[in-house]
Amino acid sequence: MITVLPRFEGNRRFLGVSLAVGVLGLAATLAGGFADAREASHGYLFAFAFWLSLCLGALVMLSSFHAARARWPTVLRRPLEVMAACCPLFILLFLPVVLSMRHLFPWVEPSPALGEHALHLLEHKRPYLNLTGFLLRAVLYFGVWCAVALLLYRWSVRQDAEPESNERVVRLTAWQRRLAAGSLPVVVLCVSFACLDWLMSLDPLWQSTVYALYVGCGAVVAALSVVGLLAAQGQGAGQFGALMRPVHFRWLGTLLLSFVCLWAYCVFSQLLLMWIATLPEEVTWYQARLDGGWRWLAALLALGHFAVPFLLLLQRSIKEQPRRLAAVCAWLLLMRAVDLYWLVLPALHPREWYPHWTSLTAWVGVGGLFVAACLWLQRGGYTVPVRDPFLLHSLRVPSHE
Repeated sequence: MITVLPRFEGNRRFLGVSLAVGVLGLAATLAGGFADAREASHGYLFAFAFWLSLCLGALVMLSSFHAARARWPTVLRRPLEVMAACCPLFILLFLPVVLSMRHLFPWVEPSPALGEHALHLLEHKRPYLNLTGFLLRAVLYFGVWCAVALLLYRWSVRQDAEPESNERVVRLTAWQRRLAAGSLPVVVLCVSFACLDWLMSLDPLWQSTVYALYVGCGAVVAALSVVGLLAAQGQGAGQFGALMRPVHFRWLGTLLLSFVCLWAYCVFSQLLLMWIATLPEEVTWYQARLDGGWRWLAALLALGHFAVPFLLLLQRSIKEQPRRLAAVCAWLLLMRAVDLYWLVLPALHPREWYPHWTSLTAWVGVGGLFVAACLWLQRGGYTVPVRDPFLLHSLRVPSHE
């Protein structure tokens, strides 16, 4: 059965539409930037962070599956490989962030209006928060992510072309596992420091030791949600969703439930510690996000990103039904967008919610290019790693009652 699976030809028209939508969305955001550079810059950073989080969440989970030598997720591994392999696209998409740094990060050109004490603190952070260090670290982050993601993807695709019962098939699997296990700590560290550089330094006087884990857990939730959506939609002949059984959907839903709970734990831990300490340099970040219109988005996140999906994913009947699980996944992706919007935009509009159309055009623009890149990578290939030695084991995994 595995040797006769059809290849994914995709939809050229949809790929073209995605590419066109992406270009038009970014062009509209650029036009908005001439009218209000700060608004467009923050909206673009929100969009960039959302779509990059799908890529990095997929890379972390893919590396974790290989490092743990997990067999059951083999059937759903290819979407993670494709999303992670799109990482080089974000090198290009990072350029607008670099060009708009002075509109995003107060530490680039500190204003005297910040006050003498704030300027003194920023001067002490100058050895880390400086333009040269920011750019060099970004090069390191993308270098690590792209090297690992592309090698894992290329070795997996190369494995598909090998004859059955070939020693090279086993060797390629061993290479993937060794690379993933060895690089996973470095990948996670790069994700953590990127969260600090690109998101937390929007408020350079504020700091949290839980922030990177909080953002990273959200990225994993988003990546798994995409896999759940694609599995429910990809029910055609030869597509990975059609090969998945209820047990695969149940375990995917259980993984989602675990990371939803971990995300909520990180959010609550950060809030609780800062609420108890009530230090001036810590509570200002929450004041900007829990006052005015932003409090409603905070309440929406508490209910929509944790309470509702938690109660739904506890139910086995929902996790084992592809369409029901897909509905939960779609909702979690929406909440991921709200979460990042709540993290980024209050740095520009503290204590007042002021939505701007450039956030939407940037989200559509970056997303269009990301979807087009994923379709381009997947076209002509299999939606499952057909020569992986553990694919049959994944397809026949027992359903434990």
